[in-house]
Amino acid sequence: MKNLTVGIFHDEQIGRELGKKGTESDIAMFNRKTDDQTITFMQPVGDKLSAKAQIMSSIDAAIISFARMAPEVGESILMLDSLKVSHGVCIVPKNTEMHTIVAITKGTSLESFVIKDSDPHEILRVLESIEPKRDNDSPTSVVVDHSFHVNGVGEVILGFVRSGIVHKHDKLQLLPAGKEVVVRSIQMHDKDFDEADAGSRVGLALKGVVVDELKRGSVLCVPGSMKSQRKLSLSFRPNKFYQEGIREGTFHVSVGMQTLPVKVSEVSEHSITIESETPIVYSDHDIFLLLDLNAKKVHIAGNGRPA
Repeated sequence: MKNLTVGIFHDEQIGRELGKKGTESDIAMFNRKTDDQTITFMQPVGDKLSAKAQIMSSIDAAIISFARMAPEVGESILMLDSLKVSHGVCIVPKNTEMHTIVAITKGTSLESFVIKDSDPHEILRVLESIEPKRDNDSPTSVVVDHSFHVNGVGEVILGFVRSGIVHKHDKLQLLPAGKEVVVRSIQMHDKDFDEADAGSRVGLALKGVVVDELKRGSVLCVPGSMKSQRKLSLSFRPNKFYQEGIREGTFHVSVGMQTLPVKVSEVSEHSITIESETPIVYSDHDIFLLLDLNAKKVHIAGNGRPA
């Protein structure tokens, strides 16, 4: 079955029209299932910046509304472009001058987005045509977005299979906790399965861990396949619209579904060093967003990859 994960930004209504309401915290979930496809929609509640960045790190495609041309929309474009999200839909009011949207998205990954008005059927038609790349051959990794305790079942996580195939009874490493856990059961859309491949949204019941260790952004993986470090260097590209300039000091970094405070040091033209009090879990292919939550205007300071 084809699985697709889609972020929704700056539209409070379309998620309810596209899917059935699911889990909600600072991220609201909507689910749509047909005979041959499941789509998970994720939307930041209250347009919270950290939730928005976490969603963007996990999606195959995005829906972004241009109904209100606020600075937050421009910031979302910068974030999607930084994370190389190139599939999606730009929602515009009827009678919008299309050249305006084309001009705004020119030179960004959103150039390839389809421009539509807010018609759920047309939007679904675009989404159903997307064929995301999946990596079933690499070591298994599952990123956690929610966790809770279920009486009679134990500790349960909700998350996405980033790579590989997760099997019932797999022994995996939980990072950053560094613990071995066992997958007791796998559910997808309230049905039990023996395995789930890359791109799947899963609920996993786990053995060997307590719920407090299953924070958002934690990763279940094959030992040695992911890194967990407090200090690392990034090859770095500053955001030209960030006015404060990159400097040594306190920022936040978002990678995977983690958003953590970091200290920036060793700033040079093309690289920075970041250090966190808690380990950052990542792969060498991940894109890091550097955020300045106290900035007066643009909060995206830049992006980078492990050097």
